[in-house]
Amino acid sequence: MAVGWIDNIYNNTRAAWFLRSVDSRNNGELTNTRTNGKFTLDDGKFKQLNPSTQYRASWCGIPWYYNGQHFKAFSSSSSAQGVQFFTSELEGKNWIMYVDGATGRTIARQAAPKGSDFHCTMRVEADGVFIDIVNNNEFSGENALFMILNEAKEWAKVLNIGALLLKVATGGK
Repeated sequence: MAVGWIDNIYNNTRAAWFLRSVDSRNNGELTNTRTNGKFTLDDGKFKQLNPSTQYRASWCGIPWYYNGQHFKAFSSSSSAQGVQFFTSELEGKNWIMYVDGATGRTIARQAAPKGSDFHCTMRVEADGVFIDIVNNNEFSGENALFMILNEAKEWAKVLNIGALLLKVATGGK
């Protein structure tokens, strides 16, 4: 088991986005790099990510799966369930799992390092939402593997899951 740490969050869109953390620890504190305003994600409620804004994150872990009770979520609305994400081990590998918060359906999974902590950047772009794994001792972005659960209920490799995550996070808009 390895912990994924989000170090930076970029909302590179002209719209507000929302992030929440439901975890017993490592929820995170975000600092707006423009205003130096800070807030924590400790209360489990969606917090607004302002348009065209970068946030530095401290102790902002991607939770390890625990009975559906530990996750982070992003959404284009503070009243929607959005996309939940967490880390989990499947088939002997570590993954960042993405789940539709409204239906519980697994949307996609992204290969993650196993055995040592890793660092990430989260980006909200006009064409998708992305968690870029920056580094650890044994892993690079070149090793990234993205899987989606396709219509045939089989896992399929894809190069870009960002657009799919964006579609679910915006309610299909």
